[in-house]
Amino acid sequence: MTKEHPLRSESSSVPSQGAVSQEDKPQTERSDSSSNNRFAKLWQLFQQRRFLNILTIGIVVIVVGWVAFREYRAAKNQECLEQMRFAETYFRQDSFEKAIKGTLGAPGFEQLVEEYGWTEAGNLCRLYLGLCYLKLNNPQAAAEVLSKYDPPDSYLGGAAYGALAGAYAELKDFTKAAYYYEKAAKIHRNSQTSPTYLLQAALSYELAKDNAKAAQIYEQILSEYPLANEANTAQKHLERVRLLK
Repeated sequence: MTKEHPLRSESSSVPSQGAVSQEDKPQTERSDSSSNNRFAKLWQLFQQRRFLNILTIGIVVIVVGWVAFREYRAAKNQECLEQMRFAETYFRQDSFEKAIKGTLGAPGFEQLVEEYGWTEAGNLCRLYLGLCYLKLNNPQAAAEVLSKYDPPDSYLGGAAYGALAGAYAELKDFTKAAYYYEKAAKIHRNSQTSPTYLLQAALSYELAKDNAKAAQIYEQILSEYPLANEANTAQKHLERVRLLK
């Protein structure tokens, strides 16, 4: 009996290099596929989180920006209040030119409106400026300024509309004057000022040759404010206007 060569026996028990690669290939592909899937999921999650982070940052920026703007606006409003006291003093002294233009070191309403017109105090300066122009017999400038004033729902708002109506009346634009007198009566309804503004509105409609509208306003005064002093005047004018209709 012949013996096998020891080297031949060992070599037959060791797999060849080609056999190793063939056996390991499916396992390597499965590993690569699993890695790719994991990467894709991680990338998708990253993209989702990235979108949420951007959205969160955007919201934070908006909120912080709004808070900062409110604080800035409040600071500017206070700054305007402090500076306008000089112009207010000139206004009370009937020094309307100085109130408008200001003096050295003391800004006037014109400058204050330009710099702070977007604040509440600056809006009040706009009303002062329009009244100054009215006092100086410049109804055109007064109308331009007062038409940009944002009135509150109070007596002050009614007075502002009344001043604007007066400016248009000076310009002989009686239809606009009547319109703003009506707004003055409506913005803050009360038995003290509303009948007065309505009477002015009716008279303005008469001057605009709109007798039908004038009669309607006179009737409104009698209906809504029968005890007001303006009611007697409205009754007399109503009887006269009815004959002209």
